[in-house]
Amino acid sequence: PAATCELFAPGRQTGTSPRWHVEMAMTSADIAASQRTPEENAKDFDTDLQQGLTSQKAAQFLERDGPNELEKQPKPTLFMLFVMQLTGFVIVLLMVAAVASLVVNGTGPNRGDILSYTTGKAIFIIVMINAGIAAWTEHKAGDALEALSKMTQASIYVVRDGKEVKVDVPDIVKGDLVVLGTGDVVPADLRLVEAEDIKVAEMALTGEPDDVAKTWKMKPKKDGEAEKLTPENCCFSGCSVTNGKGKGIVIATGMGTRIGRIAQLIAGDDGGKQKKKCGCLPDMSANATPLQNSLEKLGGRIGIMAIGVCVVIFIIGVAMDRTDPSNPDSPAWLYMILIAVTLAVAAIPEGIPLCVTISLSIGCKDMVSKNVLVRKLAAVETLGSASVICSDKTGTLTEGKMTMVNMYAGGVDYTVEGKGFDPTVGKIKNAKTGAEATQELSVKSALLSAVLCCNTTLSKVKDPETGEEKWEPKGNSSEAPIIVAARKVGFSEDVAKEYPRELEIPFSSSRKMMLTVASVAGRSELCPGGMSLPAGTKHLVVCKGAPNFIAEYCTEQLMADGSVAPMTEAAKAEIMSVVDRYSDRALRVLAIATRTLTSMPFNTKDDDLSTDAKFSACRQNMRLVGLVASIDPDRDGVPESVLAARGAGI
Repeated sequence: PAATCELFAPGRQTGTSPRWHVEMAMTSADIAASQRTPEENAKDFDTDLQQGLTSQKAAQFLERDGPNELEKQPKPTLFMLFVMQLTGFVIVLLMVAAVASLVVNGTGPNRGDILSYTTGKAIFIIVMINAGIAAWTEHKAGDALEALSKMTQASIYVVRDGKEVKVDVPDIVKGDLVVLGTGDVVPADLRLVEAEDIKVAEMALTGEPDDVAKTWKMKPKKDGEAEKLTPENCCFSGCSVTNGKGKGIVIATGMGTRIGRIAQLIAGDDGGKQKKKCGCLPDMSANATPLQNSLEKLGGRIGIMAIGVCVVIFIIGVAMDRTDPSNPDSPAWLYMILIAVTLAVAAIPEGIPLCVTISLSIGCKDMVSKNVLVRKLAAVETLGSASVICSDKTGTLTEGKMTMVNMYAGGVDYTVEGKGFDPTVGKIKNAKTGAEATQELSVKSALLSAVLCCNTTLSKVKDPETGEEKWEPKGNSSEAPIIVAARKVGFSEDVAKEYPRELEIPFSSSRKMMLTVASVAGRSELCPGGMSLPAGTKHLVVCKGAPNFIAEYCTEQLMADGSVAPMTEAAKAEIMSVVDRYSDRALRVLAIATRTLTSMPFNTKDDDLSTDAKFSACRQNMRLVGLVASIDPDRDGVPESVLAARGAGI
């Protein structure tokens, strides 16, 4: 708020800037929400902190407030596209030539002969056909791309009717209870009601490069404390979650968000209206392709040269007093005007636009047969100039299904069979002997420990299109292969509920790991057939993350027979060599380490204790129990496509 006042001070002082009042009105909504408790905000927005909105209320609010998206320019109609095709310089030149041809022939000696108007009519017909083909092709491509964008729009989990459901971002409404996790992009302005070590990148709003820690609490400003650019208990649309997880009530959507206000201010006093040419048509000159620019230059050169030649011929003819042979009494200047206009019409290449349009239309048709949509007809030509293709990897070049293929536990290497998320396909086997290893102590201990440090679930869902049931994970893609592998060795879907979680420190880019503490009171072993627990153990700390970071905190490692060996430098070097071997095969490797406790190593009642302090207290003297290595398999045809692109010089 302080920075906002400073930024718009000139408008405030003069009292003439309407944007200052818009700024303050929009800012007051999130400031007011940040100064109320979650319960008060829930009451204000007619929602529930546990159940969220009902589907009926969400539909009513969506009807009232409109979709959660920024304003965009309306799509041009087919008629508008047709008229836009007539504004090119070459086309205008042709129409001028056609009119001139009709005028010349209409004032000439053969004006009664209908065939004398053939040239002018032919040029008009060519221009209309050219504009019609281009407009229709762009109109159909625009419709298809609009439908495609609706299929691929972003979505996020919200709580509605007491259940977490995935909702398209434009359907988010005020009062929705949004579930945030690391990697999510905040879909609207939120007032947090739950926060676990959550950090958000707000560079788009404030310009500050550092991630901002958030909390659900209302913290009073301390004396001497610097004014914050954004409330600590609010997250804003467009900002990405870099760490932790949380939930928040939507307090503003669409153009009512802070990012919407920025969009409005960037648009300026005209409200972001599209630039116009000829008074009413959208000005697309800034997005012209190289072919369009070349044609415009060609048309300009031809027009200037034709006019120049015609002017020279007119001057020479008048100077030589050349008159119409069929009417010697007519003045020379009138006859030379007719001659000059006739030459100008002949000089204009009326066939160029039609030939180019037909060629590009054929190119568009060929691209459609290869499942490629082209919105602008002239853009087909630019594809031939492509030298670099920038592609998303996950889900595009790959299947988007992380699959565990190897694991290392107790000093033994194992292979994990199967592909995708189906836990009923494939087994875990010893990499050397090929013997089944699903019941080995080190395998069960490593996988169960990893499950206790995961938030992902695996269940069967019905495909709405085919009606078939398929296995689908819900949560982090890196945790999905762990859950699938754990089910392969016989652990149930609800096994984690048997070990109540007492603490969770989410993954962060600085810590490079996630840490949880689970209750194991009354247990002598982690699970039937798993590693033994010392007498009096009440808590089990589990770390999951980057192997090189976790190895530094380990003082011992679990062996295949259940014994524990010290983590010497030689043992650590062996572990890292396994990691390197997996990494050389493009596998994503995670290390799993545990620690048993008889009591928590910090005061659990101290609310002011930072997350980093809790993390430092728990991560000491860890025991490495295993490594898991996963890969996102290539989509069929991707290697061939990459080779084909390289063959084309891309």
